[in-house]
Amino acid sequence: MKHLHHYHVWANERMLNHILQFPDVFRKPSAGPFSTIARTFGHIYDVDRLWFTRMKGTSLLAIGKTEFSDVQEAKEAFTALHKEMSQFLTLETDRNRMIHYENTEGASFQNTLSELVTHVVNHGTSHRGNVVVMLREAGYRSCPTDYIYFLRDL
Repeated sequence: MKHLHHYHVWANERMLNHILQFPDVFRKPSAGPFSTIARTFGHIYDVDRLWFTRMKGTSLLAIGKTEFSDVQEAKEAFTALHKEMSQFLTLETDRNRMIHYENTEGASFQNTLSELVTHVVNHGTSHRGNVVVMLREAGYRSCPTDYIYFLRDL
């Protein structure tokens, strides 16, 4: 569980560090599920934050709409949130602990902590894929953030 979260942190950091080479592309309008790479990373951040509150036993009433002004702001926000999440996951030893939560429409659900962490990681992977397409459409290369590259970096 912590290992998967570590991969998510690594992949976000790797992609944001890569985008630092092309700072103009971060807020450049693009086709896709989100209007800019900044907004895409804002969505990843908002969802990470939402699920983290659920893991802790609280819940946000609505998901945010963060759009970072620049890559550095995104890096700082993710660093702070992921540090807090990592500390929480270090202290939480019961990966099968059942988490009861409501979605933003008020419907009740329950999943294990491990399942929620896996969801957060998969969600981030999906949207980093959107960023890859946005970078290519803007004429820039991407960087690999596949899980196997993370394992090779360990």
